[in-house]
Amino acid sequence: MAKIVLFLDIDGVIHTRGNSGVELLGSHQGKPLHGCPSVFVKPLLQAIDRTTTIKPFWLSSGWRQAANVWNQWARISPWSIGYPLSFRQTQFVLGQYRKKLTLDEVEDAKTIATLYHSPQWADQIVWIEDGFSESAINWSRFDSRVILIDTTHLSDPDLTGIQAWNIELILQTLAISLAEFY
Repeated sequence: MAKIVLFLDIDGVIHTRGNSGVELLGSHQGKPLHGCPSVFVKPLLQAIDRTTTIKPFWLSSGWRQAANVWNQWARISPWSIGYPLSFRQTQFVLGQYRKKLTLDEVEDAKTIATLYHSPQWADQIVWIEDGFSESAINWSRFDSRVILIDTTHLSDPDLTGIQAWNIELILQTLAISLAEFY
């Protein structure tokens, strides 16, 4: 089976305002955190966590270190936090990729983080996000391992997230099933 590194955003991907209700996810640093997941989110997180061929990273500019509250909610083990990077890590990536990609330290911070955390052993690098920067799209053009899944609905950009219109693509790309969760 393919070894996959997965980068998963939160806002606009697993936490979206178009879902039916707000749920208490857990707490971070003593404060309760709430989210609006679709019905697919919990079983998807559980399936990812049970798959030994996927190395998941949270890649969220809003949730950062609090991202693992979603793991508490889904009753799975914590995942690595891929964003943000330190100044030193950012400079390392800029030095490695400056000739291949035009990268801005601020505008392309998530792309820089995915580059930093993408090992050579990975057969696939899957990034699930609600819209991608030009640098991410360019990276996927020169590295055939990179698969970008945009959770923004094609006909209505206000609709985002892991939903009925994209769950099959996500499952197929990650080579996982939700059958045991339903």
